[in-house]
Amino acid sequence: MQRSVRSNYRIIQQDHNKRVICSIAFFIVLTLVLVFRLFQLQVIAGQSMFNKSLDNQFTFATLQPQRGKILDRNGVVIAKNTPFFHLDLTVTGKKNAIKSLQQVQHAFHLDQATYDQLLEKIHRSKKNSTIRLIKNLSEEQRQLVYRENLHLLDLQVTPEFIRAYPCGSACASVTGYVLAQKLAKDERSINPNILATYVGANGVEKTYNEALSGQSGVVQLQRDAKGNILKSMSDIPASNGADITLTIDSRLQKIIEEKMDSRKGAVIVSNPKNGEILALYSGPSYDPNVFLDPQKNDLLNHYLTAPQRPLFNRALTGQFPPASTVKPFLALFALDKALIDTNFRIYDTGSFRYKDTSNVYRNWNRAGHGNVDTRRAIIVSNDTFFYHLALKIGIDQMSDLYGQYGFGQSTKIDLPAEKNGLLPSRAWKKSQGSTWLIGDTIITGIGQGALLVTPIQMAFATNILATKGQTNYPHVVQSIQHPGMTAPHPVHPEKISSDLSFKNWDYIVAAMQKVIKFGTGRRFGSTDIPLAAKTGTAQLVRNSGREHKVKSLSDHSWFIGFSNDHKHDFAITVLIENQNDAILVARDITNAYFDRHPA
Repeated sequence: MQRSVRSNYRIIQQDHNKRVICSIAFFIVLTLVLVFRLFQLQVIAGQSMFNKSLDNQFTFATLQPQRGKILDRNGVVIAKNTPFFHLDLTVTGKKNAIKSLQQVQHAFHLDQATYDQLLEKIHRSKKNSTIRLIKNLSEEQRQLVYRENLHLLDLQVTPEFIRAYPCGSACASVTGYVLAQKLAKDERSINPNILATYVGANGVEKTYNEALSGQSGVVQLQRDAKGNILKSMSDIPASNGADITLTIDSRLQKIIEEKMDSRKGAVIVSNPKNGEILALYSGPSYDPNVFLDPQKNDLLNHYLTAPQRPLFNRALTGQFPPASTVKPFLALFALDKALIDTNFRIYDTGSFRYKDTSNVYRNWNRAGHGNVDTRRAIIVSNDTFFYHLALKIGIDQMSDLYGQYGFGQSTKIDLPAEKNGLLPSRAWKKSQGSTWLIGDTIITGIGQGALLVTPIQMAFATNILATKGQTNYPHVVQSIQHPGMTAPHPVHPEKISSDLSFKNWDYIVAAMQKVIKFGTGRRFGSTDIPLAAKTGTAQLVRNSGREHKVKSLSDHSWFIGFSNDHKHDFAITVLIENQNDAILVARDITNAYFDRHPA
């Protein structure tokens, strides 16, 4: 029995020794792991961890600059920053915040539902966070804050500058609009009511966004382990955006909007000598103030869904057949190249057939115009004459000529979203998998077929013709003045390079002057200004005439004109969709312009 007891004792002692050894081994391994981890954190990754601790202690917030103003050529502000004031509460402590909220409720008579919502925000907020109590304080409400000494509590009146457009829809095609840019999450966590930055979304606001935005500043903030902001350490102040002066006349823009009277189309008024755009309007237009006003979401939805497409800038993006407006360009080219002379004439019976082909190409006047020379062809806009002329010029020279007048390419205007139109040629037709036909040449000679231009391209071509090629590319910005500059920095537009000949310019312009006296522009009426003009009717349906039973298929109408004396620097381009009113709109705008700018 004693032997059995001793055996059991030895077994128990061995088991105990094993446990002790395992425990010691475990603590040794644990100690080695801890020592290795400490070595790794303090020696190997020490500098990195130190930098992270600094990152946790210090953070940075952006200081937002004020966006620069946009002014018209007369110094009238058409885009600015309008101040709004809000009442904000800084939560330094829950009890103090609730006490401040109660005083605001008493002073401003907050309804119970609003009070309960704000109270819930206070309970859920972190220390030193900011809660917006009242948005857009009125002048009376701001006075109440100081009269009730609310500013002595954890309350402050916070200013915010909202982009505003006093010229509204009349200037929207040029100014464009801005959208609020979302802030980074860490900036929002510091202050959920931090002011947003704005980014240009269209127009001058987009093209010159960098200059208008200025440079953001930076403030360094120190915070505790819980993330609460303790104090501001240092800052780099923000630099406000530049003020931009345009070539645009805002009063003329408003006149154009009135004369357009909700029509679909575009109007461009320019100074042909230097390429300055005096007015650029796309109708129907839109109010750019809507994009920053949540209360106008219904109107914004209308803009986005309306069949008239008010957000579509027809002046820059709309592509249309130029129709008969190209006829002076072709006639001048044919005369200068001696393909015809001033005695060249055709007899128009109202239609034209090329050799033995079956296709008949009709004049807009089905009865015909009889004997037609170059001058009369421009005055009455005879199609048959230009069918013959197109065949003499040929598509290769015709395509090159249109290109020299700016068709099929950017005009380099300092506005976004410009389209290039379509300049047809043999190579283009081949790329479409087809062969260029003689009929394509014939209809391209009257500005129909595949040829498409934008209104700004047509305005540019008019300026080239008006100045005999001595003009600049179109532009809407006149000067830029950065903060600290004593004088604005003028913008120097690029001058065009032209190989066009204008030997017979006087002959063509004399014919264009008679367009509004005896020709297709008679509805323009009399004017004391020597105005060279040309009308055009862009057919959407073959042989449709001027009107169509379906309104959306009715012809578009064009009017181009320019003053050809030394007293006036004026050119106008008007396009009206699905109506024959371009000449009437051009007349009203021209008369209004010269009433304000007499010789």
